Amino acid sequence: MTLDKTGQSRSSSDWTRDGALAPSVVVVTDSDPAVTDELATVLRERYTVRSAYDDADVLASLDADVSVILLDPELPGLSTREVRTRARNEAAGCQVAALTDERIDLAATWFDDYLVKPVAHDHLVSTVDRLSRRAEYRTALEVYYQTASERATVTERDRRSELDDRLSQLDQHLNDIFRDLDGSDAYDAALRGFGFDS
Repeated sequence: MTLDKTGQSRSSSDWTRDGALAPSVVVVTDSDPAVTDELATVLRERYTVRSAYDDADVLASLDADVSVILLDPELPGLSTREVRTRARNEAAGCQVAALTDERIDLAATWFDDYLVKPVAHDHLVSTVDRLSRRAEYRTALEVYYQTASERATVTERDRRSELDDRLSQLDQHLNDIFRDLDGSDAYDAALRGFGFDS
């Protein structure tokens, strides 16, 4: 946990790629608008949710604040490749789960997870919570590496001290998130940005 400018405690899901605080956003889209609405309603108790009803809505919903996308790969007109590219370019830590009618082999896809419809509400929330923590870890890790790179090139003493403090905060933040992840979640979140993902 860190403190924002008002002294309020903020969770690590509030960090963006540039180190600023931002809300955690979940994009929900299914080929059945009723399913989109149902899942969005459940998630709105914990997250900021953007409902998308067609391929244009999905793409328009993607930005750096998005941490999780729940995506029906059968949405008419949708290019899942374009969604993947945009999601990873806009929000490096973004996690994408497929909304499917049957189990899938994740190793054969680029999805981070999947949910079989109909989705039990408790399973939906626990999956999004886990994916959100993974996104949070990946984003914080990216901010850490950017800050460390800047620190390595700065010669001004005050700025170096400021960056050292920032790195210390980020290190603690990463440790806090890591405690909530299992080993494979941390590994996947950390290495995906380096091109080691499937």
